[in-house]
Amino acid sequence: MSDAPSRPRLAHTLHEVLGVDPGLAEKIVQAFDDFVARPLESNLTKLTGRDLAKRNPMIYTARGTTTVDDWVDRVLADKETSAIEAHLGTWMEEVARIVSGGFKPGSGVDLQRDHPDDPSVVELYAIQSAPNTKNAGSRRSDVNALRAAAAVLRAGRRRVELNIAVLSGRSKSAPLRADPNIIVLGSDEFWEKVSGVRDFRARLTRATVPLSVLVKGRVDDEVARIKAEAASLFGGADGSLDLDSLTTPPS
Repeated sequence: MSDAPSRPRLAHTLHEVLGVDPGLAEKIVQAFDDFVARPLESNLTKLTGRDLAKRNPMIYTARGTTTVDDWVDRVLADKETSAIEAHLGTWMEEVARIVSGGFKPGSGVDLQRDHPDDPSVVELYAIQSAPNTKNAGSRRSDVNALRAAAAVLRAGRRRVELNIAVLSGRSKSAPLRADPNIIVLGSDEFWEKVSGVRDFRARLTRATVPLSVLVKGRVDDEVARIKAEAASLFGGADGSLDLDSLTTPPS
């Protein structure tokens, strides 16, 4: 992959877009490559053109897909969408740790940091990607992890703030019904709290546009390979989709 010359430019761009220190911008670029671009590349290296036929072809033919190129693009897009959502959630967690100056303790808590204005106070966060990504069992696990970590810190005479952070999709903050001592933070409030930048979540969305070159640089060759394999198996001479071969893939 030949993205190395673009790294300093990407870091400079993110420094301007996010309003963070240049050193932090470099770490965010590296985290995007580590947690988004590389895993997507790894997924594609394991995929063959024949594997695309494992998805029900009617999903695509019923929507008017008639060419092999269009079919490959749609199948790959569906596969990437489900994968990239999880990868982006992992990256955003890492961004929160980078900009907050905090770390992930070995206690089931996702983020711990000293309060920026009062070092005697420790902030603990359980993090989820969106409002609907945790079931009741997972939420109880997060709450128990926060309470257990807080108990250890309080035994050392530290004051502790307990938070559940929703990275995207929650508009307001409110106490947790099951425990009013735990605050469920709205997405914008969480990002402003850990970054010190008022509109950081919107800025982070804008930052993914220039960062997309890292994904493109890593996946283009694999996509071309998969397309060639699929076309040889399921494409007609005129580029049309060979439905007979697709329905009963050749052994």
